[in-house]
Amino acid sequence: MKTEVRLGSVVKHGVGGPEAGAINLIYSYLLHEHGQDFYKRIGINQIGGDLNEFVSKEAGNKIHVNIRYPVFDDFESRQPEEKNKIRLDVIHSSLMRIAEKDKRLSISQLELIKEKILENNFSFKIMCKLFVSTVSNDLVAKLIVYPEMNKFDYYVLIENQGKVVCDQWIYSGITDLIYFPELFSEGRWRGDKEFVITGKCREVEIRILIDDCKIEYKNLSPYDRPPYFEMMRADISSEEKEKADEDWKHSLPPAVAGITRRADN
Repeated sequence: MKTEVRLGSVVKHGVGGPEAGAINLIYSYLLHEHGQDFYKRIGINQIGGDLNEFVSKEAGNKIHVNIRYPVFDDFESRQPEEKNKIRLDVIHSSLMRIAEKDKRLSISQLELIKEKILENNFSFKIMCKLFVSTVSNDLVAKLIVYPEMNKFDYYVLIENQGKVVCDQWIYSGITDLIYFPELFSEGRWRGDKEFVITGKCREVEIRILIDDCKIEYKNLSPYDRPPYFEMMRADISSEEKEKADEDWKHSLPPAVAGITRRADN
């Protein structure tokens, strides 16, 4: 995906925050799929009456939109479907404003993207990475992410000659892809019976045993639980996350750990 969409807000009860991660990823994916990925980054900011609306191009092929949109005092307590539709409207309205200034953006394609999101009820499975076997081009592993408002679920699909032979959930992460390179960016085949996923931080190996469609996790860190892997999970308690955060800081070089601790204060 060439375009990164980021929805934020500077108003109380705004549409930004971690829950916006899913719609950000869905839009980034669909803009690419529909040939509308002209910008490296599209930043959208919901503002109040104290700020001015504008569309501004920035360095590095980026663009920023300030948009004034109604604020709902009960936004946080609304149903997920309602929140999704509000966020969809904010992003779509912002993209239409960009299209007024940049004729490369197709209004008809933007309308199709909005319709597709509604038709799919905000449910998409997006391929993040494809690993072709060194043994046979017919054997591939696909790393799939299913973005939801409170988590990103990751799956591995093993296909042989276009047929799915294994489909397994492997991880539930926070609603961002910042950790993807560190945890899931690398994969290697061990013959035609095993596929291994790891990342730049080298904390965990995720082994997929293809014949049995079985998942095994190997902790490569010196800690009881791999710190970064645990810290980025969405399905653990706040106490577990706090312990993972402390272990991660402990694993850093002293100078970097000191800077990180000062930034937390």
